[in-house]
Amino acid sequence: MKTAKTILVIDDETELANAIAKLLQGEGFEVETAFTLDEGKSKIKSKKYNLVISDIMMPHWGGFDLVDAIKENPETSETPVIVVTGMDAAILDATNTFADACLVKPFTGKQLLETVNDLLSKSLAS
Repeated sequence: MKTAKTILVIDDETELANAIAKLLQGEGFEVETAFTLDEGKSKIKSKKYNLVISDIMMPHWGGFDLVDAIKENPETSETPVIVVTGMDAAILDATNTFADACLVKPFTGKQLLETVNDLLSKSLAS
């Protein structure tokens, strides 16, 4: 029996985070949620995830800082990260994020699942 991939969803919009979690759980993923960047950072330090989905615009410190922290840590640097944002795509392109993919809100469940499955298949191949 194959083990379910574990995904961490970090977003201060609890309804959106819970909707993403429910969609992914329906596809057989094990999903945990965090509603602050500090909570997400704490979870990442205590457990290995196959993928992280994080909002960028959150209170206290930016999601870009979280992405950088994940990618700069040798223990988590290979973890794929999807950022979700309401930022304009052109502004986001001008930033130097280490994220593996970006979804601009609003996005569809189909777009999310395609991105998740694409990144997980690439991380298994490497």
